Amino acid sequence: MNKPYYGMFSARGNARVQKIVDAARNERMRWRVVEVMLYELSKDRKYPEAWDTAVRDAVYIELMETNGYALSGRIL
Repeated sequence: MNKPYYGMFSARGNARVQKIVDAARNERMRWRVVEVMLYELSKDRKYPEAWDTAVRDAVYIELMETNGYALSGRIL
């Protein structure tokens, strides 16, 4: 299975974002919580792009494509 690409500048950064996506799925996090996690990651000087619109959009789309995630009413 191919890993999604989130627009991060490195494979390590992409893996960090994947961990956020996995946590959001497993814990059914609200979108705002996911945004905060991406923002916090962007504070690390190695991953400033984590707060870029392209990254946030890719994460949002990935979560929307997860069965039931949007249907839970917990994304917003």
